[in-house]
Amino acid sequence: MDSFDPRSDTTVCRDLTASEESEPASVHGTGEASKLSRHGWYPRGCGSAGRKDVEYPYELWDRLSDFGAQSLDQALRYCMKQICAWIGAQNAFWLGTMRVAQGEPAVLHSRFDWQMGPVVSLNQVSTNRRRIRQSREVFVSDDPGQTNLAMLAEVGQFRVRSLGTGLVDFDDFRQTPHYDYFYRESAISDRIWVVFPIDGDSESCFCFDKYSGSGCFTEQELIIAGEALRGVKWFHRQILRSHGVGVRVSRLTPAEHRALHELLSGDSEKVIAERLGWTPATAHQYVKGLYRKFGVRRRAELMSLWLKGRL
Repeated sequence: MDSFDPRSDTTVCRDLTASEESEPASVHGTGEASKLSRHGWYPRGCGSAGRKDVEYPYELWDRLSDFGAQSLDQALRYCMKQICAWIGAQNAFWLGTMRVAQGEPAVLHSRFDWQMGPVVSLNQVSTNRRRIRQSREVFVSDDPGQTNLAMLAEVGQFRVRSLGTGLVDFDDFRQTPHYDYFYRESAISDRIWVVFPIDGDSESCFCFDKYSGSGCFTEQELIIAGEALRGVKWFHRQILRSHGVGVRVSRLTPAEHRALHELLSGDSEKVIAERLGWTPATAHQYVKGLYRKFGVRRRAELMSLWLKGRL
């Protein structure tokens, strides 16, 4: 399938950056982007007054806070689905990245500095799992791709970028095998990255895709995505921690990840075992293993770590 050149679209997109100290619901840029953000405007259907059925983006944040600790992946998919509807994206995925090098904070990417962690897709049917596996290998290779390098060059700051806003030299990028395999063959016409740094060692990244024929993301859509995800640092932190990213222990296995979610729900080990299809002895084994990994002795201590954002 022929690829779509984002620059051929008549809409004007630009890179937008916000510092870690920015106000929660804003994405600061320059020129018209800042003007729009200051005066406020809302997703299509909400009107210029900012409210019909949804008070953007506060109702999204309220909904996310209603999901329990054991339902974080449901909350994550709800969040991606809502933002996709607002910005006209056909698919989205979340990924966590972690710094594995020790010593001074990383500034630029090298295969010894950062690793790509877990990935959660909104539309799993449209997501090629083989490409996800290969993207992990590419991420830590000698040639991680221009887009990965560009995003990692700004590690440590909140950022909103898109393929169609000059993230990379598009004429050069479209000649690369990376573009052919991860974009052209997947019929991706444009992608938005919204990256939230949690600390010096982990970042939460949301990606939203438009497919060929859907055009380029507009400036307004970039700001909507950024505003929606800028004010929920607690959510980014909990999603990362629930997948074992940023935890100062070895990464959690899929089974440990499920057990951790159930433990945080407050249910007994017997109920957890029934829900996960395990024997009580297996559930107990995973619970004790999680306690050892996090250096706690009982569930109350584990919950305390979670509530303090240290998990």
